[in-house]
Amino acid sequence: MAKILSILAAFLLPVIHISADDTNAAPASTPPAAPAPSGKVLAPTNDVGLGSDGLPKDTDSYQARVGELYAPGGAAYILPLRIPALPEGQHFDTVHLRVQLIGINNEADGLANADLYGLGVRDTEKTVATDYYQGAAVDPKATLIQAKFLTPKSAVRTDAITGPFVETSTEADKAFAKYFNDICSKPGNAGKYLFLRISYTADPIPNGNNAYMVLTTGASGEQEPPIITYTLAPGAAK
Repeated sequence: MAKILSILAAFLLPVIHISADDTNAAPASTPPAAPAPSGKVLAPTNDVGLGSDGLPKDTDSYQARVGELYAPGGAAYILPLRIPALPEGQHFDTVHLRVQLIGINNEADGLANADLYGLGVRDTEKTVATDYYQGAAVDPKATLIQAKFLTPKSAVRTDAITGPFVETSTEADKAFAKYFNDICSKPGNAGKYLFLRISYTADPIPNGNNAYMVLTTGASGEQEPPIITYTLAPGAAK
């Protein structure tokens, strides 16, 4: 009888299945968190690649090209931002842009730089053909925020969460804050759209696959799209 009970107990023991490749298993380690942006956040809306022919490029895509596009054609990246309402007695203390590059094409070391500009304010977020620009000389119709925002040495992201990112410099952040304060000091601009542009410095644009691929708001990752962060301070802007 004892032998029969022992056999039954063996059959009633729970069976544990060990898979050689359990795709539902928890990761061995948690990915590091992305650097937390400090301050308030603005995200672009209706951002788009814009060709030198005045037509939108890379629509419905997760990236926009800045540089050569079917030379002598080129492409720039346009970022409209909805202007926030400043609380009474406050001004922009810092403004900072962060983007991810998903790739760089630098054929025969022919890649030029790309500059960051402010293009002014409009009632809608619609990009227009005249937003396009290329050239090393400063665009007289725009406000230069940072020369050489993108260079052949700019970091290409290796991780969708942690980047690395391309970010505006300390001096550019000061220029950004002044630009935002000038815009917001004009009555009625809150709720309108401020336009930024990242544009290529080569003019004319030579043959060769030379361009930066910037991740846009079409990218699905939480940390992938461009963001503007800003901080406020009491009093009038200096």
